[in-house]
Amino acid sequence: MSSFKEIQWGILGCGRIASKFAQALGETTGSQLYAVASRDAVRAEGFAKTYGAPANYGSYEALLADPVVDAIYIATLHPFHLEWITKSVHAGKHVLCEKPLTMNLREAKLAQHAAKGQRRLLREAFMYRHHPQTAKVVELVGSGAVGQVRMIESNFCFDSGVQPESRLQSKALGGGSILDLGCYAMSFSRLIAGRTQDRLFAEPIELKAVGHLDPATRTDMWTTAVMRFEGDILARATVAMRAEGGRHSVIYGSKGRIIIDSSWHCDGSIRVERDGEPTPTVYPADTSRPLFSYEIESFTGELSGRPIGKDEVAMRMDDTLGNMKALDHWRSEIGLGYEADRGL
Repeated sequence: MSSFKEIQWGILGCGRIASKFAQALGETTGSQLYAVASRDAVRAEGFAKTYGAPANYGSYEALLADPVVDAIYIATLHPFHLEWITKSVHAGKHVLCEKPLTMNLREAKLAQHAAKGQRRLLREAFMYRHHPQTAKVVELVGSGAVGQVRMIESNFCFDSGVQPESRLQSKALGGGSILDLGCYAMSFSRLIAGRTQDRLFAEPIELKAVGHLDPATRTDMWTTAVMRFEGDILARATVAMRAEGGRHSVIYGSKGRIIIDSSWHCDGSIRVERDGEPTPTVYPADTSRPLFSYEIESFTGELSGRPIGKDEVAMRMDDTLGNMKALDHWRSEIGLGYEADRGL
């Protein structure tokens, strides 16, 4: 990859997640927010003014044509990820795309092929996978802090109410719990199961799921998947958009438990409860830096040629493809399909 003194970023989409990314860029060394784009020119101008971007555009195509931009952060709706990944890499830009990378495994492979063909870096943006909290959890698992891992539980649940036209719930906009939330829980299960086998991640050898499809939207509003991994490690992933249920994870071992209070936003503590010990070991949250700054630095580090350590927990493309395959399986178990799945 090419080496840059400072990465000039462009952001496609000016929604809530783009705001968080832009804020983190302002507090991250080696990167600068140079340009933003929205289908609404007024919105793009306001976003640029808020976050100090020198350039703003009323179309995504205009941003991609800007030669100053080195890398693109894609914050569009899920169904448009593949289109703009492809157009971005063909415009000579490296791409960090918000999760899920695409709508399904087939699209993810197409995105990978496009990036490879243009010799551009493509990565899926999972902010929690770059945070020191996740690295600490992996370290605890690897050190045998709670013995042999036997079960993994992960939850990402909240109540968004009834809003069938929203991006969270509309099928046409890629709504539903599995794609938006299940990708977190699945990636965590695969990460932990893999580290117990001294691998970066593992794939489930068995997966069963149940879920509720809203009668109006036909998207999943709550669902649970159970998995079996090598070594008879069992995992349960529960996600919901119309039920409060927490955002925590628990790793059950032969000698205790690791409890992560806030698995995805990384603003809670890690508690290690060992059998026979009355007091848990608590690792407090580290909120000293913006959550998204870690994934930005990981991406720019790759661009600059920094070697990737074997103990790093960031998502790489082979991990992303495995996650997309597992999400496809989860969706098929509950009968959830999208327009992007036609012909599969």
